[in-house]
Amino acid sequence: MSTLRIQGRRDFSRSPFPLRPRWGVPRRSWHTHYPHDVPPGLDFQPMRVEQLLINATQLFPDRIALRYHRTHWTYQELLNRTQQVASNLLRLGIQPGHRVMLVLPNCPEFITAWFALHWIGAEVIQVNPLLCSRDLTYLATHSQTTAVFGLDFRLEPTLEMARECQIPLLVISSLSSHLPMQLRWPYRIKCWLQGSPYTLPRTDVCMFDELFRDTTIPLETPLQSNHELPAVLQPTGGTTGTPKIAVLTHKNLQSNVAQLHAWSGLSAGEEVVLSVLPFFHVFGSTVSLLSSIAGGSTLLLHANFNPSRVWNDMQKWQPNVAPMVPFMFVSLCEEMRRRNANITGLEYCFSGAAPLNPDVKSEFHERTGALILEGFGLSEASPVTHVNHPGQTAEVGGIGLPLPDTEARIVDPTTGQHTMPPGEVGELVIRGPQVMSEYLDDPQETDCALRDGWLYTGDLASVDQRGFFTLVDRKKDMIISGGLNVYPNEVESVLRAHPAVSDCTVVGLPDPKFGESVVAFVVPEPQIQLSAEKLKVFCQQNLAAYKIPRTIELRPTLPRTFLGKVRRVELRQDAA
Repeated sequence: MSTLRIQGRRDFSRSPFPLRPRWGVPRRSWHTHYPHDVPPGLDFQPMRVEQLLINATQLFPDRIALRYHRTHWTYQELLNRTQQVASNLLRLGIQPGHRVMLVLPNCPEFITAWFALHWIGAEVIQVNPLLCSRDLTYLATHSQTTAVFGLDFRLEPTLEMARECQIPLLVISSLSSHLPMQLRWPYRIKCWLQGSPYTLPRTDVCMFDELFRDTTIPLETPLQSNHELPAVLQPTGGTTGTPKIAVLTHKNLQSNVAQLHAWSGLSAGEEVVLSVLPFFHVFGSTVSLLSSIAGGSTLLLHANFNPSRVWNDMQKWQPNVAPMVPFMFVSLCEEMRRRNANITGLEYCFSGAAPLNPDVKSEFHERTGALILEGFGLSEASPVTHVNHPGQTAEVGGIGLPLPDTEARIVDPTTGQHTMPPGEVGELVIRGPQVMSEYLDDPQETDCALRDGWLYTGDLASVDQRGFFTLVDRKKDMIISGGLNVYPNEVESVLRAHPAVSDCTVVGLPDPKFGESVVAFVVPEPQIQLSAEKLKVFCQQNLAAYKIPRTIELRPTLPRTFLGKVRRVELRQDAA
C-alpha cells in the first residue's frame, strides 16, 4: 500500500457495505483540512453487525478470514461455523435479548461466539480475561448475565463468578486444538472440573467444541433485523472510575466502521490485518475485528502481545495493516533493534489509546516504511471520534480532526454549556452516530454523560482555528498503561482493604514503554510492620495483573489540600 493509495481516491463502492459520499452537509472548519476525497458525511444502508459478515462472505467466500497458529478458516468456513454455533446456543437456551459474557482472548472461538450471539439477537458483554472474580461478579450481576464463555487455563475466576451469580450456562473454550503440541494445555478440563473445589449445581457446562457439532440444523438466517438494538455492552470506568457499562448499538458500531473505512481508504478483500489489539475492548473489537471482517480482510490473530512471536508472524504472513497501542510500537522497535532486522510488508498502522511518542513514531516509520494514523476515542463512542492525517506527525497531545458525520466542540468545564473560543481549554464534547445510547441501567450517569445529544467526555482539550483538536489533560485521574484503563480508586480500595494500610493514593507516572505505570503511595497503620513486597502479593490476589502497582512507596503521611483532598500533582512530581 503506497502513500498514493492511502491519500488517493477512495473506492467506496467496493466495500461490503457500499458507502455513498455526502457532500451537502453543514461545513465545519475541520472539513477544509480533510484529505481531498474524504466527504464530510456518509450515506449507507444501516445493518446489524452479523450482516457485515454475510456481505463479506458473499463477496470473498474463499478468502482466508483468520489465521491462528494451525487454524486457517475461509470466510465461508467462518460463516458456516457461526451458523452452527448459533443453532446450538439456541438449543442450550440462549434467546434474543439475553446478555452473554465473553471472557476470552483473541482466538477463533471469540470471533465465532461474537457473531453467533449477534446472529440470535443476544447482547455481548466483552470482558478482559485477566479480571479477578470480584470484577467479573460485579459485571455479571450488573448486566444480569445469562451465560458466560471462559478460557480453560484461566478458569478459576470465571468459575467463582458463575457459582456466585448462579449463571445458567458456562461454555469452556480451549486454544489447544489450534496450537502446536508443545504449547497445548495438558489437562482434560472436564476431569479437572470434577475434582475441583468449584461445584456448579445450577450451571450447565459444555465445551466450545461441542457447539461446532451438527447436532442441530445450522441457523441460516439471523433472528433479528433491528439495527437500533444493543450489540455490545462495553465495561468502562468512564471519566469517573465508577464501574459502568456502555450500551453500543449495531448502528453505533456499523457507523464507526463506515467512518474508519472512509478515512483510511483501505481496499476491500486485499488487506492482511495484525489482530493483536484485544477484542475484549471496543477499540479491538471495532478497529481490528469488525472493520477487518467488514472489509473482507484476513485477520492474523494473537491472543496476547509477545514481541518475538508477533515479529515472527509478521515476517511469515506479511500483514500490511496493524492497529496497535503505543507500547506495542515501542516493543517492536526494541525487537527490531535486538534482531538487527526490520519488519517487512507493513504499510499502514493505526495507533490509539494513548499519545504515541514522536521519536518512536519516527523510528518505526523509518524501519518499516509504514504510515501511522493516530486516532482518539473512548468506549462510549464505539470508540473512534478523531483522527490525524495518515503519516503526519501529530503535535504533542494532538488528536486530529473529527471523523465524517462527527461534531466536536470545547465547552466551559464548569457549566458544560458555553463554547470556548479557539485556543482556550475546556471539556471536549462529541456528537455523532457512533455515540452510545446509554449506560446500562444507570440513568443518573447517562444523564450526566449525554446531554442534548452530546457526549461529555470528561477530557480537557482545546481546538485551533483550523479545527485541529489537542488533548490537554484528563478531567479525572484515569491511568492508561499499555493501552488498558486503570482507575486509581479501584486500586486504592484494594490497598485499603489490607489491615496494615491506614491511607493510600494511586497515580500514573509516565513510562517510556507502557505510556503510564501505576504508582501507589501508602501510609501504614501505626506500630504495624508493612513492606511493599507484601502489599504486591496482596494486590496479585485481588487485582488483574496490569492494575497492580509497579512501585509502592511507604510514607508517614500524604500531602493534602485544605479540603482534605490528596495533592496528586505533588506526588507525581515526587515520583518523577
